[in-house]
Amino acid sequence: MEFQRLFVFVEGDDDERFVNKILMSEFEKLNYSVIPFKYAQETKKRIKIFINSINIMNYDYIYLSDVDGPCVTARKEKITGKYGELIEDGRIGIVIKEIESWYLAGLNDKDAKKLTGHTFSPIYS
Repeated sequence: MEFQRLFVFVEGDDDERFVNKILMSEFEKLNYSVIPFKYAQETKKRIKIFINSINIMNYDYIYLSDVDGPCVTARKEKITGKYGELIEDGRIGIVIKEIESWYLAGLNDKDAKKLTGHTFSPIYS
């Protein structure tokens, strides 16, 4: 059986790692070949062209974004306003702050020190 392509728009490296380590295996179970696309460093024009190409080829995509604002609805409206009819509201996933904090929850003391300059006290033994 042939895999369907699923493009996952991510902001940066951490999001790409999350897709590659967590989401990819779950989507592969559903017969998707997952292709992350880092959009933060791309121009709006290039992103629009890419989304349009995906739509023309009838591939699936998910556009992930941090909440970065007052609420999920406001963030989705900002994204749909930016890309117009090219991007559907139902294809936008907003990552809330609690999920972002999960990245840090898995850090060991060595990596935490690299990021912050100090170690964290564990909340459990």
